[in-house]
Amino acid sequence: MPRWLALVGIIVLSRIVSTGLMLWFAGGQSENPWTGAHPDLFEFSRIWDSHWYRIVAEVGYPSELPLDHGRVAENAWAFMPVYPTLVRAAMAASGAPFAIVSVVVSVAAFAAFIVVADRFFRSIVGERAALGAVAIVAFSPVAPVFQVGYAESLGLLFVALALVGLVERRWWLAYLAVPLAAFTRPVGVPLALAAGILFLIALRTRRDRGVLGGLTAVAGLAALGWPALAWWGTGRMTAYLETELAWRRPYVGNTAHGWGTGWWDSAKWWFPDIWPWILGGLALAVIVLAALPATRRLGSVSLAWLGSYLVYLVIVLFPQSSIFRLLAPMFPFAGVISTSRTRTWIAVIAGVVGQYFWIRWMWSVEGSDWTPP
Repeated sequence: MPRWLALVGIIVLSRIVSTGLMLWFAGGQSENPWTGAHPDLFEFSRIWDSHWYRIVAEVGYPSELPLDHGRVAENAWAFMPVYPTLVRAAMAASGAPFAIVSVVVSVAAFAAFIVVADRFFRSIVGERAALGAVAIVAFSPVAPVFQVGYAESLGLLFVALALVGLVERRWWLAYLAVPLAAFTRPVGVPLALAAGILFLIALRTRRDRGVLGGLTAVAGLAALGWPALAWWGTGRMTAYLETELAWRRPYVGNTAHGWGTGWWDSAKWWFPDIWPWILGGLALAVIVLAALPATRRLGSVSLAWLGSYLVYLVIVLFPQSSIFRLLAPMFPFAGVISTSRTRTWIAVIAGVVGQYFWIRWMWSVEGSDWTPP
């Protein structure tokens, strides 16, 4: 079978599975803050954070931050501009509404991501395992998010392009993709950290030092770029940080939040008894330690990215139901699983089953829902 046909098959079949599950749950969806009862596929795909992307695409960002008892409230500055700007342009060109255009843009970005990810995986795990790796990602439990009004597909595309640029030493591609990724999803900091790690390695090998040092600087500036624009647009220096923290307030109230405290705050919210977190942490540590030997074959670029993104999540994340979606940028780990055909099939089947529960528990809305996707 030609490779392009295999990739098309993965793209199409994975979207059929996710679309079928989305339609199933849309048929049973009750009235909610975003739609009436039993919405169609496109309306069902524009709920949750998609509503914020719609605001940005149709209205833009507020010049004055909304306040809730003196503190910055949830607002559009939490959502970066590349995806809604692209959707706005497509809406203007086609005349179609956000609900339709956002899905089309996300699906197109997903298809492009699969093609680029296949090229990335081929360079680190070989031809056969690469197809298994992209299939694992395409059918993963959070795969429905790749076709809704979220920036995930586009963000993953730019991250994959950056990784390809680094692996193949196509520096122009890395220099282009890193800022685009940083202005699509909040991945600028881990990209800067990953580039910095590779720069330190280059200092030892005396190869590509200049280009990696420059990329580290570009990534760092890109990471600071959106908070700086939020400051410029609102006149408030901490506008972006305060906006992000506004999403924690329903969980932890108006207490101060320091870097790295999100996991502790989350533990107190979800499990007042700390033992589930201790046991979960130990289980995760066992899994990570067991997987470490296998990750070596992924190469320095993948490991730098995976380690940097994991550190970033530990420092800034408030773990709740959206954590599953936020793990999607760690897609290079699929290259470890795909080296075994049996593991690949198990992962794909488990992913499809996981999609059912992800849509049911996270995407579908039931009353005062505390499980945002």
